[in-house]
Amino acid sequence: MRFPNKIKPPKSVLVISITVLIFGAGSYLLGWSSLFTVSQIEITGAPTPESEKEISKRLNLPIGQKLARVDSRALSLRLKSADWIASADISRNWFNGKVGVDIHPRIPVAIYNEPGKPQVALDASGEIFTTPGSLPNGLPSVIATSVASGLAAIKVFTEMPTEFSSGIDRLSAARATNLLIYGVFGGQNLRIIWGDGEDTLLKIKVINALLEQPENKSIRMIDVTAPHAPIVK
Repeated sequence: MRFPNKIKPPKSVLVISITVLIFGAGSYLLGWSSLFTVSQIEITGAPTPESEKEISKRLNLPIGQKLARVDSRALSLRLKSADWIASADISRNWFNGKVGVDIHPRIPVAIYNEPGKPQVALDASGEIFTTPGSLPNGLPSVIATSVASGLAAIKVFTEMPTEFSSGIDRLSAARATNLLIYGVFGGQNLRIIWGDGEDTLLKIKVINALLEQPENKSIRMIDVTAPHAPIVK
């Protein structure tokens, strides 16, 4: 009497089974095993020791945390809630368990003053923020009497080429249409009646052209409220 041959499972079933086992083992190793955990947190780019402590506190990332559960995007967004941080890059090293935190702080280009509020820094994109530690020395001041005039002053300042804005000591905005600039331009101390926030590049071109004329070597004021009809004194 002959018995039927034992039925062998198809190869595809074996492949799927092995794949599931490998995937399950990998998921366990990454998500639950102590082999892949945070062993060190390295913070770079923090401008002061105090700011590094603030970053560490905001991260709230304990040593021993499973690396697979370190959400780089969520941590980066958490750090950007500090207004002085422009961006943060988070990396994970699966070999040694180190989490790298690379901070890109905002770079102040001016000091912004608004009545009733503390001084803050202003970056080239027009964002205002509180710097960790003290404000840098030697930055120009942007002074406003209202939110509207402050926005107008920031807009003008950030639109200016660096070679011009670097000569500014103070930009004052009593109103959004009445901006005043004080500083050294072409080697001369000047008060510039700027007017509104329009035609920034044209106004700079007019100012530079006026300063190149020999008869204007002793002027102290330029009015470019109407840039096609400037006034000098």
